Amino acid sequence: ASVIFVVAPLALIVLRNAPRTAAASEREEPASGMALRAALRTPAFWVFAGGTALYGLVSSGLGLFQQAVLAERGFDQKTYHTLLVVSSLLTLFAQLGGGWLSTRIGVGRLTGAALLLYAGALAWLPFVTRSLELWGFAALMGVSGGVIIVVFFAVWSQAFGRAQLGRIQAAAQFVTVLASAVGPVLFAQCQALTGSYAPILFTLAPIVLLLSLIHI
Repeated sequence: ASVIFVVAPLALIVLRNAPRTAAASEREEPASGMALRAALRTPAFWVFAGGTALYGLVSSGLGLFQQAVLAERGFDQKTYHTLLVVSSLLTLFAQLGGGWLSTRIGVGRLTGAALLLYAGALAWLPFVTRSLELWGFAALMGVSGGVIIVVFFAVWSQAFGRAQLGRIQAAAQFVTVLASAVGPVLFAQCQALTGSYAPILFTLAPIVLLLSLIHI
């Protein structure tokens, strides 16, 4: 309701009152940057797309089965709901901090640090048995997830310019969506074959760690 009745009218007002000279300037000076094909041939595209895709794979699988994963560790449904609130709030704060840090240490190192925290959280989860440990896990997941989300929307224009930014970001989004569709399947198959979600967490943690080292 807020989006429909508040944000949308404000957006229309801003667009109507936007100065026309800016649009004219953009027509006179076309944006510079790589074409999509050139971007796809660079290692940078696949490093960043791979990092965000792997995050999407894990977060989609773990997000769908998180209540079952926590129940496996001995936590009830109420704890699961509290964990969702805490991790979501931490993700929002991490997005603010990630935007500030990206201009100071670079998106590459920032992504590497976030993936490092993410790998640590995945490897730690199978050993979590107490509430304090669970909140530590939530902190790692929330902070790393918030930073990775910021990086995904910031890196493409910095790395490849704005000439074909929409196409490049769409290609990266396609890889991420495809990986996100695979995540729940992997988690479900792991539980069906082994009776536990721990093996898939132990498998994905070193892969995330390797990608973090590549970024750093």
